[in-house]
Amino acid sequence: MALEQLKVKEIVRHAVGKRMDIPEFQRDFVWDPEQVKFLVESLYRGYPVGSFLLWDSSAYHEAKTAEGEQPSLWIVDGQQRTTALCLLLGQKPYWWPSADEWNKALDRYNVMVNLLPDEDGEHLEFALPNPIRRRDPRWVSVRRILAVDKVEQLTDLAREVVKQFTADTSRAMEELFPKVHARVQRLWQIREQEIPVVTITHEVEDVAVIFGRLNQAGTRVKEADVILALAAVRNPGWVREHYLPFRNDLDERGWDLDAGIFIRTMTGIGHGRARLVEVPRDFWNSTRLPEIWARARDVIGAVLKQLAEFGIMSADLLPSVNALIPLFVLHARWSGAINYRFKKALRWFLLASKDGRYSGSAITSLNEDVRAINEATDFDAALQALSQRLRVLPEIGAEEFLNRYDRAGNRFLRLLLYLVLFCRGSRDWVDGTCIGYDRTGSPISSGFEPQWHHIYPQSLLRKSGIAADDIHALANITVLNERTNVNRLAGKPPWRYLPQYGVSREVLDGHLVPESFADATAGDELLRKSWGAENVKARYRDFVAKRADLLAQAANEFIGAL
Repeated sequence: MALEQLKVKEIVRHAVGKRMDIPEFQRDFVWDPEQVKFLVESLYRGYPVGSFLLWDSSAYHEAKTAEGEQPSLWIVDGQQRTTALCLLLGQKPYWWPSADEWNKALDRYNVMVNLLPDEDGEHLEFALPNPIRRRDPRWVSVRRILAVDKVEQLTDLAREVVKQFTADTSRAMEELFPKVHARVQRLWQIREQEIPVVTITHEVEDVAVIFGRLNQAGTRVKEADVILALAAVRNPGWVREHYLPFRNDLDERGWDLDAGIFIRTMTGIGHGRARLVEVPRDFWNSTRLPEIWARARDVIGAVLKQLAEFGIMSADLLPSVNALIPLFVLHARWSGAINYRFKKALRWFLLASKDGRYSGSAITSLNEDVRAINEATDFDAALQALSQRLRVLPEIGAEEFLNRYDRAGNRFLRLLLYLVLFCRGSRDWVDGTCIGYDRTGSPISSGFEPQWHHIYPQSLLRKSGIAADDIHALANITVLNERTNVNRLAGKPPWRYLPQYGVSREVLDGHLVPESFADATAGDELLRKSWGAENVKARYRDFVAKRADLLAQAANEFIGAL
């Protein structure tokens, strides 16, 4: 490991000349103009802006976006800051995709500085452009100053700036030039400011551990990200031409999956392991990876299609996305078997989610289960081995639906509530469409996100003295479309919105609303009485108790039918 100090202008020069580049696992430039402004202001004031972390990647054979001479150093922590420095100095980094996009970025990230503030303070004032500042000669683009290569050139720049302040050139030169020139010189010194740079030269398998133990300001680099880079090392062009297009397509369809899901699915299918340290390096060679990737891609697509048939069309619905890995491996290993049934696999998947088996640090559990899937004698034996490791019973108790729907530990029950309603064909209370379907009756093919609707509105229950935990009970939650939830029913008591939108008994039954709570046809008096308009507190407790029983019964029937 090497530690050195690089000047800002040197960092920019390295980025432009490809001495530095960004690896496959780095995200695009996502800073907003305000963050770039804060960076230049911090540099001007001498504030620390954090160290940069580089990896000597001399074995790497493919840059993220560009082709040509190969890089020797990858920016792992500091990409956003490096790109911002390039914008401030007006020099396009090697990895930026096109000159046209770069010119647009230069305009968007054009930080300005007031060289003659009203109050003669110690520090200059920085801001983003607006019509007033663009017309004010006191405001100058920071880039105009930092782009100057030699300090001697600042004299002409300062003279040119001062001429814009007043028509009396001689007086301006006498009074304003020394002040402006000094400020321009001080701002220009940002180019010379030194930033700590740490360079690591370890083997790729050690890099993730090192990154994880260092204090990074940006996104934490995970082990799978580094393995993805190793795969790119051995397979030039694979990430850009095959992996990223597939991943981006899934993202657009509601499945925002990180690299670990793809990488561990590949190792699970191709090597029977999810712990990456147990996978030999030659696994990622060009002789093996294309075939393994093709299998993994097809399996992932097939399983997500099957999940969509049950209404699961987004990663956000799942209590743990990691649970997808053994589900993918199970399908890859046994989908061709005579006794394979996806419903059985889904049942195990749901119970594993209830158990929380793959939440948190789940690599050990994932590795055990992936190994068991591959070593089983048949599909049923694989499911039995997986099920034996679970610590939960398949039955759901009614009391569980009295828990809060918005707690992390209850995400499984929230998913189950949604699955039950989806499979019952429950309809939206206003527009009448089935949950998960559009108005034409076609299923929403991807990315559907349920709107969690409080049947008894929160405001009504708070006024009635109901505790927050009881207000948000799962038994008070159903799934509706966004427009209905937000615009139509928000804040209205059920004895008003049910007749307003003509919500029938059949529709209420679809949402497992107890029969003792009247529908729109009952008339105003019975509606108010059955829903407790005069005694909300007592009637609400009766409602959630009865509905929790119905939900538990339906949930157990759903799991049993799988």
